[in-house]
Amino acid sequence: MVAEEGGVPADEVILVELCPSGFQRSFFDEEDLNTISEGDNVYAFHAPPPSGQELLSAHPSGLSVSPRLAARDGLRSSLPIHSENKVLVLFCNLVGSGQQASRFGPPFLLREDRAISWPQLQQCILSKVRCVMKSEAPIQNPGSLFSVRVVGLSLGCGYLSPQDSHPLCHWAVDRALHLRRPGGPPHVKLAVEWDSCTKERLFGSLQEERVQDADSVWRQQQAHQQHSCTLDECFQFYTKEEQLAQDDAWKCPHCQALQQGMVKLSLWTLPDILIIHLKRFCQVGERRNKLSTLVQFPLAGLNMAPHVAQRGAGPPPGTGPWPPWKQPAGLPAGYPLDFLYDLYAVCNHHGSLQGGHYTAYCRNSLDGQWYSYDDSTVEPLPEDEVNSRGAYILFYQKRNSIPLWSASSSLRGSTSSTFSDHWLLRLESNHGSARGSLLSWSSSPGPSRPQEPDTPKFT
Repeated sequence: MVAEEGGVPADEVILVELCPSGFQRSFFDEEDLNTISEGDNVYAFHAPPPSGQELLSAHPSGLSVSPRLAARDGLRSSLPIHSENKVLVLFCNLVGSGQQASRFGPPFLLREDRAISWPQLQQCILSKVRCVMKSEAPIQNPGSLFSVRVVGLSLGCGYLSPQDSHPLCHWAVDRALHLRRPGGPPHVKLAVEWDSCTKERLFGSLQEERVQDADSVWRQQQAHQQHSCTLDECFQFYTKEEQLAQDDAWKCPHCQALQQGMVKLSLWTLPDILIIHLKRFCQVGERRNKLSTLVQFPLAGLNMAPHVAQRGAGPPPGTGPWPPWKQPAGLPAGYPLDFLYDLYAVCNHHGSLQGGHYTAYCRNSLDGQWYSYDDSTVEPLPEDEVNSRGAYILFYQKRNSIPLWSASSSLRGSTSSTFSDHWLLRLESNHGSARGSLLSWSSSPGPSRPQEPDTPKFT
């Protein structure tokens, strides 16, 4: 797909992961895409095939070098170099050394003869990074500007020595080329390490490059904004099987070997109140964008049965879907677990990830109507407007747990919507006078306020 997007042959593309500390993995043909996380930075390099015989330019045009160094390497720069002696080099710039180093600027690609000298290698690197240097930055004594380390080897073992006459023939380079797997051209990754003073003098405050997004990224963002899905599809994606990564392998208790097994998330029990948090952001490069995907969720009858783990033939004796102290009143013994849920509230987010506004839609349990809550404003809401692109958090209630006084009880077959069991009317008998006052107030046709209580007297 990357090669097709760039219009180049697939065997000329190198895929490499970059992080703030420099190069990480190179990806090959047999690589599992599941090992690439959503936030990983993967760079694609186009490595054109060698053209048979090329001239090595140790001092490319546009780079000023000392006359002494140019005279010393002048003979070497005009010799014909055969392509089979060349090696692809990917390098990135780091400030600091070892594990404390941090990357700055873009990565680069070179195709160089393995027989070049250390000064020539340094000059080739300088010619590439010249485009990100300060225009007025003087280059003095280029032989001591930076260190070069082969990526992928233990620290301290992969540094190329300035005393080595042919640094690209170093054993560390041979090993890096030998460890490659099928897919993409052979290459070696180098880390060019600068000390902080030299980096500041030559590059200033240059940080990571800003890459212009391709058209496909824009199309993907548009697809995220325009695509709609169902809540059931979200659950299927959330509970699908995934293979463990190599660095997160599972130790088999039988053979004691690490296995990249399959892991699947399932629900073991279901709560009375089910709160669903919809993912509303997407990582695209270094940016996080808000997703406005329309998730179509049911207002009534959400069936969670397909997402609950399958248990044995039946529960052990004396057990059931509820513990004894939570057994709903009025249900016969052995009543089966109900997987149906009904929506009673929605939290909405309007705006972007940098700022926005929250509103809520709630279903009144007494009259069964939906209402919109926006700060201090409360308005009736038609049912067909509850489902929107701004839905962020969904609140569902298990149908078995809906009290008989609720208007929602009609969803499970009850035709009664009496208020007699509402908490407002189930006050303790020893507060009879207060209860009577509340009853008379709630049943009065006008909006009159309840009678003020007598002022308490202290003795």
